[in-house]
Amino acid sequence: MLMRILIHSDEYYPTCQACAYRMKVFAETFSDLGDDVTVIASSANKDNGIVGESKERIIYSPTVKMKKKTTLMRMVSNLSFAVTSVFSSFKAGGIDVVITTSPPPLISLSGWLIARLKRAKLVYDVRDIWPDVALEMNSFSKGSVFCKVFRWITSFMYKHADMVTTVSPGKVEKICGKLPEDRRNKVYLIGNGFDESVLNGEIDESVVQKYELDKKFSCVYIGNIGLAQGLDSLLDLAAKTTHRDVQFLVFGMGAEREMLEQRAKREGLNNVRFCGVLPHEKVFTVLKYAKLSYIPLKNANMKDSVPTKIYEALGLGCPVLLVAEGDSCNIVHESEFGRCISPDNIELLPTTFDNIVENYEKLMKHQTYAMQLMKSKYSRQKIAVGFESLLKKQK
Repeated sequence: MLMRILIHSDEYYPTCQACAYRMKVFAETFSDLGDDVTVIASSANKDNGIVGESKERIIYSPTVKMKKKTTLMRMVSNLSFAVTSVFSSFKAGGIDVVITTSPPPLISLSGWLIARLKRAKLVYDVRDIWPDVALEMNSFSKGSVFCKVFRWITSFMYKHADMVTTVSPGKVEKICGKLPEDRRNKVYLIGNGFDESVLNGEIDESVVQKYELDKKFSCVYIGNIGLAQGLDSLLDLAAKTTHRDVQFLVFGMGAEREMLEQRAKREGLNNVRFCGVLPHEKVFTVLKYAKLSYIPLKNANMKDSVPTKIYEALGLGCPVLLVAEGDSCNIVHESEFGRCISPDNIELLPTTFDNIVENYEKLMKHQTYAMQLMKSKYSRQKIAVGFESLLKKQK
C-alpha cells in the first residue's frame, strides 16, 4: 500500500542544515519505497545552492528573506512561510500523511491546518522541544510572552497530532511526560542517525593541502558557531593543552564567531584557525583526515540533545571528543570511539584531550567497530524505512 506523503519543512534542500538533511533522506527513502512524496519548503532555500533534479516534488513557498539574523526577522520569515505554505499546499493534490517538523515552532500550526484541509493524518516531528530548549539555553524566562506562546503551540500540536516523532530517547521521555497516559503511545523515536550517502564522498586533495591535514594532528569543529555550542571551551583547551603542535580548526559561521576570533587573536592562540563555512561535500575529506572531532554543548541541561555531527564523525571513522551529558554521551560510549566530558566538569577537558593524543593508537583500534555500528544501528536510511512502515500503520 503506497502513500501520498507531504513534508512541511521550513528548511530543505539545497540548504546545508541538519533539518534539511533529515527531511531530504526521509523524502528520498519514501520515494525509493514507491510513495508519492511532495515537500513544501521556504523559497529562501533556493538561495543556498543549485537546485537539481530530485526524486520528490519540491514546492518552494514564497517567504520573506532574513537580511539579518535578528529575532524579529526570524519571526517574520517563519510567519510568512507559515501563511504561504497553506496556500502552496493546494498545489500538492491529494495527501494521506502530512509531516510537519519543528523548530521553528511558529510553522507548526500551518502543518496542522494543511492536514485538516487535506483530511490527512498529521505527524508532528520534533527535533528540539520548545520552549524547553530555549529555557535550557537561558534565551528567555518562563514567564515571558515567548515562552507562553511557544508552550501553547506545542501543547496544541501534541494534542492534535496523530503521531509525534522525536530524535532521542530523552526527548521521547520528556514529551511523554507532557501528555496524558492514554496519549503516550503515539510518541515514537525516529532518530537522526548517520546518512550513509556521505560514504560516497571523495577526497579533495586541495582541502588536505590547504589545512595541512596530512601534516598535523588536527582537532576540528564543524558546525554553527552559536550560543548553544559554548565554543569558548575550545579556546580554553587550545590555551591549556601541553601538545602545542596540535592545530584546532573551526569551520562554520554564527553569532559567536567574531567574539571568539577576537579572543583567540588577543590571547595569541596561534594553534586555532577559523576557516569559514565548509561546503558539505568537503566535510568528508576533513573528517577522513582529522584526528579528532570536537563536539560541545553549552551546558549540562541539554541531556536529550544529540548533535547530528556525532553520527557523521563516527560513521566516517573520526573519533569524538564530546562536551555534553545524556543521550549523546551514550552513543559515544557505545561506539567506544571517543571521550565525554560534562560541561559541569570542563576543567577536566585539557587533561582528557592530552590523554587522547598520547594514547591515540589505542583509541583507533575501535574505529572499525564504531563505523560498523553507525551503519548497522544508526543508519538514517534504515531509520527512514522503519518510519515509513509506521506511517502505513497510521494510515
